[in-house]
Amino acid sequence: MATPIPPNQARFSIDEVVCKVHGSLVCRGVVTAAVGMTTDSRAVEPGGGFVALRGRSHDGHAFVDAAVERGAVLLVVERGRSNAWTTKGPVSVVEVDDTLVAWGDLARAHIEAWRAKDEHRRTLAITGSAGKTTTKEMTAALLGALGNIANVANVHCTPGNLNNRIGMPAVVLGLSDVHRFAVVEMGMSVPGEIDAMASIAQPDVAVVVNVALAHAQGVGGREGIMREKGGVYRALLKDGVAVVNVDDDFARRAADGIVAKRKVSFGRAAGANYRLVHREPLGVAGSKLVVSALGRELIVTLPIAGEAAAIDFLAALALQETASRERLSEAGIDLAFSGLHIAGRAEIKVLGSGTLVLDDTYNANPSSMRAALSTLAEVGAGRRLVAVLGEMKELGDLAEEEHRVLGDAIAHAGVSLAIGCGGMISLALDRARAQGVAVVDAPSTEAAAAQAVARIFAGDAILVKGSRSVGTEFVVSALTEVLPPSPNSASYREASSDSLDRGTHR
Repeated sequence: MATPIPPNQARFSIDEVVCKVHGSLVCRGVVTAAVGMTTDSRAVEPGGGFVALRGRSHDGHAFVDAAVERGAVLLVVERGRSNAWTTKGPVSVVEVDDTLVAWGDLARAHIEAWRAKDEHRRTLAITGSAGKTTTKEMTAALLGALGNIANVANVHCTPGNLNNRIGMPAVVLGLSDVHRFAVVEMGMSVPGEIDAMASIAQPDVAVVVNVALAHAQGVGGREGIMREKGGVYRALLKDGVAVVNVDDDFARRAADGIVAKRKVSFGRAAGANYRLVHREPLGVAGSKLVVSALGRELIVTLPIAGEAAAIDFLAALALQETASRERLSEAGIDLAFSGLHIAGRAEIKVLGSGTLVLDDTYNANPSSMRAALSTLAEVGAGRRLVAVLGEMKELGDLAEEEHRVLGDAIAHAGVSLAIGCGGMISLALDRARAQGVAVVDAPSTEAAAAQAVARIFAGDAILVKGSRSVGTEFVVSALTEVLPPSPNSASYREASSDSLDRGTHR
């Protein structure tokens, strides 16, 4: 489900808008400034501004009348499309070549003004093929715990999936004087998208968490993805810092040749500034980590299971310490993660009859699929493992082969039963079947949910994952409906002691 565009109180004078968006003022209203900018006519507040975006399936110019009726005092429209509104009330109308570019220009102006008010304010940019949301949430939590108090109000962080050229500027426009840090996630679906967003954020610190096959269509495979993701490094301010995954050759290469003041590394490799020395799986309770962080040793209990989450933590810690120039104690890190909850990303739900569901339904690509299967094997040790999987979208010419080889990962993880949601995931199921995995090749997500409900046993561990458009969260809802969580096992934290008793802790 798409995250709604959040409201903001960004203030722009009409003349400032004309200057920042390189526009032409074709009609000046009676109000000299607009407060609160949006691209959603339904979200316009009296005295606010409306930017009419035109996409493949909608045209914001069709909703300008609605924006005016709701009290908009400023309209930003495409050139040649202002005549209909120049006589409708005391509204200023600005024409531009491209309203999407103008939307980003407004966000750039706002973040520049926000940063100029306090030299200690920092912008952090996060991208990657997998784990960027987990890294973003951990980073925001760590920044919010500085001073060993839960002061999350000083951190402004991308909510939900607002990580594209419409959502990301909307996030930036929400910055206010109470914020010290802006933690901005950037995704990619078309070439040039990250470069455009990064030029808006102009980050002080940036990371490419990893580079894998995700949204590969039209960018030239992993090499192309590397170039696109590297946009966050290219946009660093002249004294900015690149946080670099030294275990990932493509992520490391993405930072080559950038004009950053310095680089900070993370990973398992010897010599990494933030290095994972040891990880002890704790089943549904997560992992116990031993970390070397710029020469000091930290022992941290991470409430998210799996190796991938541990590497994401290293990135988050590097981002937090680099941006803030402050170090958290182990107790401070525990405080930061005490309320950490990342819906749909390796989220463990303990249902009735002790059944575990690893809800990783937000999205899927080959790298994240393998990481999720590895986590399933870890948290489901001693249980029957079930995987309900949907197709991995936007892989271009690599789609068929990547789905086929995924079958090897399914078998290697020890999955006993694999249920498909239709589409190309059938190729993975065929390969897994040849290696002894029981397979149900359902034609749709709804049919897969029905098969899962019919075939689960008490105490199973079930992974549910697929690309966003497949809608695999429907499977989680169906399972939760037939096996509702008990009051004593509503979360993995509450269930951790029970899991230890049952021998799933290793």
